Amino acid sequence: MDTHLRPSSLADLERHVQHRIAMFRDMDYGDDEGRERMATAFRDRLRSWLTTGEVRGVVAEEGGTVVAGALLQLKEALPNPLSPQAVRGYLFNVFTEPSHRGHGLARRMTEALLDVAQTQGVGMVDLHASRDAETLYRSMGFEPTPEFRLVLDPTIRKPGQWLERR
Repeated sequence: MDTHLRPSSLADLERHVQHRIAMFRDMDYGDDEGRERMATAFRDRLRSWLTTGEVRGVVAEEGGTVVAGALLQLKEALPNPLSPQAVRGYLFNVFTEPSHRGHGLARRMTEALLDVAQTQGVGMVDLHASRDAETLYRSMGFEPTPEFRLVLDPTIRKPGQWLERR
């Protein structure tokens, strides 16, 4: 069957939420209770962002069923010596259903959202990649940055992939 991309809308909200839960489950990031708590907050925030246009999305459909999705946030950023721009892109929630992986959908969706970013005059796009996606993003020109994170709350479990990267 032919898979085509289209801009996502509020009608795709629940699918993006489901993808976010599945994405974190695949990465063994948190537990079921935490992912459900996250889903509730994410649903409300994404609804607002899609309504205001702060977030643009794309989904891949096959036979009328959404099989993949990705989101791009246009967010305020501090000017820095590389770019004085006050808006930066943040690519997130890139997810393909397991049955449709390996067919280039993540690449196609990322390219589509990078086109959106360029149309909006955004000069820099950030993302956080899972270990499985690092090769894809590197092949598209993304480079690792010196970002670090400090977890202040001792009840927050650090995902194993954080330790594997260093």
